[in-house]
Amino acid sequence: MKNGNKPFVFQKRSNSIKTSNIEALFRLPTSLAANRITAIKANRITVLMLVEQLSAGSQEVKAVAARELRLMAKTGKENRSFIAEGGAIPALYRLFRSTNPVAQENALTAILNISIHDENKRKIMEENGCLELIVYVLRYGLTTEARENATATLFSLSAVHDFKKMIVDEHGAVAALADLLMQGSPRGKKWANCLKQESNAS
Repeated sequence: MKNGNKPFVFQKRSNSIKTSNIEALFRLPTSLAANRITAIKANRITVLMLVEQLSAGSQEVKAVAARELRLMAKTGKENRSFIAEGGAIPALYRLFRSTNPVAQENALTAILNISIHDENKRKIMEENGCLELIVYVLRYGLTTEARENATATLFSLSAVHDFKKMIVDEHGAVAALADLLMQGSPRGKKWANCLKQESNAS
């Protein structure tokens, strides 16, 4: 060879793929499914524990349980279903008359988040006294956020046509909404105006 250059030698590349990599590839979906099932079971158990705390705990424990349900209901259709199916709705709305502003606000907002799931709207409306107490928070809520979220809850429920008249006919609802439109925060006025438009559309 000239200049002492060595000839280029083509190296044969292996076409083999490690068996362990193939096995890992097929295990991945199964592992993800198993993790999801485990997470679902854990969430169900958590909901039942929180509902128990709402029913039998101290006022402080109830406030914390309502906050945890509020956060759970904020993420995912499944969580909202679990919470409603676990008996949380009556346990939560009993806190609407709480003298603890944190407990009242968390309970109301949990119901708002639960109501996002369409199947839960009817469960909320069919719960004896629930609509009355949502309007109670709208009128006499201990915090601005509680009153605003009461309005947002009514707006969410009014997405079902049959419920619009029920909401408007509930004692004190129209007067409270009118007051919110006149004196509420920008957010409160927004929800009150949305609900008013929905009611007029019925």
